[in-house]
Amino acid sequence: MFTPLSLNDPFTLFLFATGTVMMLGYVVGRWVNQRRARQISDWLEPGLRSLGGTPTAQRLSRSTFRFRMTNARRPFRTITASVVLISREVLPTWLRERFRGHHDLLIVHVTFRQPPTLEAEIVDPTNELGQRGAAQAQALNWPAIELAPHWRLYHAPDTSPSRVQKIANQIASSPFMPWRVALRRDAPHMLLSMPMPDLNQIRSKKLADMLVKLSKLTHSG
Repeated sequence: MFTPLSLNDPFTLFLFATGTVMMLGYVVGRWVNQRRARQISDWLEPGLRSLGGTPTAQRLSRSTFRFRMTNARRPFRTITASVVLISREVLPTWLRERFRGHHDLLIVHVTFRQPPTLEAEIVDPTNELGQRGAAQAQALNWPAIELAPHWRLYHAPDTSPSRVQKIANQIASSPFMPWRVALRRDAPHMLLSMPMPDLNQIRSKKLADMLVKLSKLTHSG
């Protein structure tokens, strides 16, 4: 016969304590992510609305949601801002994410009414998302330019390096630090991947302003 489980047994007590911590961690982590999602939604909406168009919101999972602006004001047609929250519902995963310095992620896809007149990748090669952009550019045999302290530029052969440099300078002067900015002649025309900024320090209108400035540089001759 099996010995009945008892909290006087150290192993049973360990299992009970571990299960309790994991359950509490799930409840707390889910609450934190729900609150974080509301904060980011409230932060994003004013900036996106300033670009005109019709907004729609969609939750894709417990940790992923997006805003989509259709019929946005020229030169934009569609702007989609996707948010990927770090996993906070499993306590060990949450702690590992914090230990590794991971952040909630903001990904912006832009489709212009007219395609850009250049193609380029501006990446941080020390980041996984930047490395993906670099791999795509290298597969296309695009020439690269190293910039201090951590930027690398790739450009299509028929794209002027000086134009890409101007775009990189604009990004560097903004309060955002994208890991990857991709520009293509095929839609979506512009992709920005970046860590979520400090919502208390930066307004989303700054993000909208950066998109407007980048759009002008990508379409200038």
